[in-house]
Amino acid sequence: MAIRLHAITLADAHLELPGPQGGAGKLTETETHAGNGLGVSLVPFRDLCAIVSDQANFVLDDTSPTDVARHRSIVDAVFQRAPVVPAPVGVVFRGADVLKRWMELHYVSLSGALEFVEDRVVARVHISRADAKAGDEEAGADLAANATEAFRALRRNAVASLPLRLEKVTGLMLSASFLIERDLWKDFLRSIQEQHEAHNKLRFEITGPWAPYDFVRMQFGG
Repeated sequence: MAIRLHAITLADAHLELPGPQGGAGKLTETETHAGNGLGVSLVPFRDLCAIVSDQANFVLDDTSPTDVARHRSIVDAVFQRAPVVPAPVGVVFRGADVLKRWMELHYVSLSGALEFVEDRVVARVHISRADAKAGDEEAGADLAANATEAFRALRRNAVASLPLRLEKVTGLMLSASFLIERDLWKDFLRSIQEQHEAHNKLRFEITGPWAPYDFVRMQFGG
């Protein structure tokens, strides 16, 4: 039976994933924890651990919204308890032995990624001009200039950042993602409020804290 990779975490994380009535159950090596509705198991390699679920066949199926939602629920459940490197949705291995060989090949990169994201969370910030209309080029240019200034200020409170979408001439939303120290989340929220006060014609929307989906990339080449 094939397995689907959801994330990489630390083998000593002692994961307790949420149960159906808000309880918890420890997840151990090669043990499927179907009781919590996630149906996942662990594949350890040295001090790393892969979060996987069973898949009937080694095929690359079209990803459905249900697949995305389940993948995200698994990653987020681990993220609440331990550092996590999320895998892209739909990554399938022929079996645990193949997955372990891949983990061995990329051990240094995976370990470094976990160290980089440990105790850090992601905020996604969306900025729009409150009175802009689609197709308003002047408003779009104004939005781009002011949003760039706001994003530059927000980067001072983040470990890293990257643009998600830049609409320079349409007057639509501009978005960016910020990697933040977990303990400084409230400080980042205050910096959002400061930028809103400094740019009162802009609308700021923040979502998170998220797992580091935007700041890690796994390699699956041959």
